[in-house]
Amino acid sequence: MMTTHKEITKIGIFYDGNFFLHVSNYYQYYHQRKSRISISGLHDFIRHRISQEEKTDFRFCHIVDAHYFRGRLRAQDAEQRDLLLKERLFDEVLMREGVTTHYLPLGPDGEKGIDVWLALETYELAIHKRFDVVVLVACDGDFRPLLRKLNTLGIRVMLLAWDFEYTDRNGLQKLTRTAQVLLDEATYPLSMHQIIDNPALRNEAQINNLFLY
Repeated sequence: MMTTHKEITKIGIFYDGNFFLHVSNYYQYYHQRKSRISISGLHDFIRHRISQEEKTDFRFCHIVDAHYFRGRLRAQDAEQRDLLLKERLFDEVLMREGVTTHYLPLGPDGEKGIDVWLALETYELAIHKRFDVVVLVACDGDFRPLLRKLNTLGIRVMLLAWDFEYTDRNGLQKLTRTAQVLLDEATYPLSMHQIIDNPALRNEAQINNLFLY
């Protein structure tokens, strides 16, 4: 039974941008959906799911903060790879949805320090803004200490997890798995691949709205 009080359930969402891009590319190029994930659709899904899990009215579940962390190519390198416009367009999508971006320059060895930055920012904001639920879009087991710290603060954690495998365009087998230690620590672990591929939910608006068309 849903509660009738009108206290706001404050939600903070934190994206591991590299992981989110990887998941979105999978649905665009290798999954039968052939479509990217919609940020607005995902946020709407999160609010509805937290409403169900917290047994409170959807109207009082609000995303008060959302942050996106990713290593980023230098502008010249992105332009040479014909990625500059795509990155700018996605930045505009994030801005429209109120998502704050955090970028570090990519070095010769790829992303360095972005996971630490995400974890520190999440913990600091969780303390100062007193989120009721933190939503983490990530798969790396290195975030386990963050989840444990959030648990000590009494903050519930919703983990959006994806497991999938596919053969890429070069014929190589690719496998993505969310670390079990993250699933174990999360208050509300969601296996998004199972939810999306569930035949019983195929015609559900919330599921279809997870994708751009």
